[in-house]
Amino acid sequence: MFNPLLTALVFFAAFKVFMRFQMENYTFFLLSALFAWSWFSSSVIISARSLVDNVSMIKKVIFPRHYLIAAVILAQMVHLLFSIPIMLIIAAANGVTPSWIWFLGIPLAIAVQFVFTLGISLAISICNTYFRDIEYLVGVLMNLVFWMTPITYPMSAIPENYRFIALINPLTSLMNLWRSIYLHNTISLNDLGVASFMAVIFLVIGLALFRRLEKRLDEVL
Repeated sequence: MFNPLLTALVFFAAFKVFMRFQMENYTFFLLSALFAWSWFSSSVIISARSLVDNVSMIKKVIFPRHYLIAAVILAQMVHLLFSIPIMLIIAAANGVTPSWIWFLGIPLAIAVQFVFTLGISLAISICNTYFRDIEYLVGVLMNLVFWMTPITYPMSAIPENYRFIALINPLTSLMNLWRSIYLHNTISLNDLGVASFMAVIFLVIGLALFRRLEKRLDEVL
C-alpha cells in the first residue's frame, strides 16, 4: 500500500515540481489508477514464481494448481482494499464527494481486474516452469507496460498519431474504468464493457494454456 504512495510522491515531484506538468489534482488523478496498477503488477510478478516456489506442495498434495495463482492475486488485493479509505480522504481533500457509484463501481472494477490478472498470471506462471528465464523478463515487461498505459498521464497527453498504442492496450480501459469511478463518480460503460471482454479473453487463453502445460508439471519441476 505504501509503495504506490511513495511512487506517487516521486511522480508528483517529477511532473508537477520539476517538469511543471499542468493538471489540477494530479495526485488524485495519479493514485486513481496507480493503486490498481500496483495490484496487477505485484500479482503478476509474484505469480510468475508461485508454482516453482511450491514444488513440494504440488508433488505431495493433490489439488487444483491454479488455486496457487488465485491465492497470490487475492493476497495482493488486500493492499488495494486498504487503499480505498485513502482514496476517500484524497477525494474529500479535492472536493469530490463519493456517491453510491463507488459502492457499486469499485467491486465491479475489482472483479474485472481479478479475472484479467488471473488469466495473465496463469499463462506466465505455467510457462515459467518450462522456461525459468521468464520470471526475469516479467519485471522488465511490467516497466514497459507501465509507461505504455495512461497511468501517470491522461490520454489527451498522447499525440494522436500514437494514441492507438494506448487504445490497443487492454489495461487502458481498466485504468480508465477506475478513473471514471474515483474522479467522476460514474461507471464508464464503454470501458467496463471493453475491460470485461478483454478479461474473459485473457482468462480463457490463460486457463487453456495452463491446463495444457500442467500435464507435465511434475516432470518439469
